[in-house]
Amino acid sequence: MSNIAPLIDHYLAEYARIERDLPGSEANKRARKDALKAFSDAGFPDTRQEDWKYTSLRPVEKRRFEISSDAGDVSEKRLGPFLPADLDAYRIVIVDGHFSAGLSQLDGLPDGVTVQSFAAYLDGDNDASVKSAAIESQPGSLSDMNAAFATDGAYIHLAANAAADKPIHVITVSSGDHDERMSQVRHRYVLDNSSQATVIEHYVGLGEKAYFTNVVTEAEMGQNAQLTRCRVQQESERGYHTASFFAHQPRDSRVLNHGFDLGGRLARTDTNARLVDKNAEVHFYGVYIPTGRQHMDNHTCVDHDTEHSMSREIYKGVLADHGRGVFNGKILIRKDAQKTDSDLSCDALLLSDKAEVDAKPELEIYADDVVAAHGSTVGQLDEDAVFYLKSRGVEDDGARAILTYSFANALVKKVGIEPLERFVEAALLSKLPGGKSYADLA
Repeated sequence: MSNIAPLIDHYLAEYARIERDLPGSEANKRARKDALKAFSDAGFPDTRQEDWKYTSLRPVEKRRFEISSDAGDVSEKRLGPFLPADLDAYRIVIVDGHFSAGLSQLDGLPDGVTVQSFAAYLDGDNDASVKSAAIESQPGSLSDMNAAFATDGAYIHLAANAAADKPIHVITVSSGDHDERMSQVRHRYVLDNSSQATVIEHYVGLGEKAYFTNVVTEAEMGQNAQLTRCRVQQESERGYHTASFFAHQPRDSRVLNHGFDLGGRLARTDTNARLVDKNAEVHFYGVYIPTGRQHMDNHTCVDHDTEHSMSREIYKGVLADHGRGVFNGKILIRKDAQKTDSDLSCDALLLSDKAEVDAKPELEIYADDVVAAHGSTVGQLDEDAVFYLKSRGVEDDGARAILTYSFANALVKKVGIEPLERFVEAALLSKLPGGKSYADLA
């Protein structure tokens, strides 16, 4: 593409502008420059790459996004609509890529539980690295871009046998105060042996200005540790959102990952787990609802690199208007990963003849003693069920919203946090044609 050189030159100049203010030691600065070179050599991913075949980042490439020097003006009142009612949780808030002490609530953390900004972690520990040493590979030029530019995020550490007594709500906010700003955010969750935590990772967009949020989340799991991660993406209609999750899972560890994509003009999420020792277990659940002209892309990869491991994966898409959805789920079972038990399903519901979904479940198996299955369905609402509800006095749009809600809600109920479930249910209903009048009932 003819505009690649000036595009990369812009981000090289942007890095030079902010380099002095980036957190971390001199060793970190060298790691950042290595990542910057990798990003500048590769550029943004494009549709010639198989993993990006159905998702173009040209709208992002056309703009010249800049890092904000500080957090925008976001009050508790502006944030209020995105705080689930009755949710009792610790809270850490990142605004425009910078920690907001005024919006965060971290008092009363249990012994052995540390929650702080990622920048404070990098500045406070000379051995801290911007990239996790426990996660061998974080492929993709956007991950390299994040490692180079990351300004802040959440750092959560649980000591051995520690448990967070309530969820940790990590909110990443784009204030919308300035046009063409980007947030490069990195979250890291370190769970030592036999520790346990629930993290709600929440992305919020305010205002009407165009912006770009690029996130990397790393989960370093200890033996017998359990992480429940709930990701709620509610970027604004002018927001471009790319995110990657990488989990490293040793013996007896368990990761339950719930994703809900509701916002953004364009959203791409990569969710990855590598299981490296016996009895490691991972669950990926996701709901995506592109309406209007939204584009939502979910790519997942579960790498079974050990015997006696298990994975479960269920994704459901609801597409209306001109909404576009992409799902690509890959399960890799390596040669020595005998006794693997893995299952993947992806289902999509089209509410419009202009909506479109591309679904591609994949199994790559090199072991011979495994249980593995995958499946995919794409369909429309059952008109007989719609007619039944209409015969009971429900309007057409309302009947369709109720049936669509029931299709997706089974995965919402897997979260197990009632205030968050009610919040997601209401947000889901409000996106559906005719669903707003039922959102208050969620």
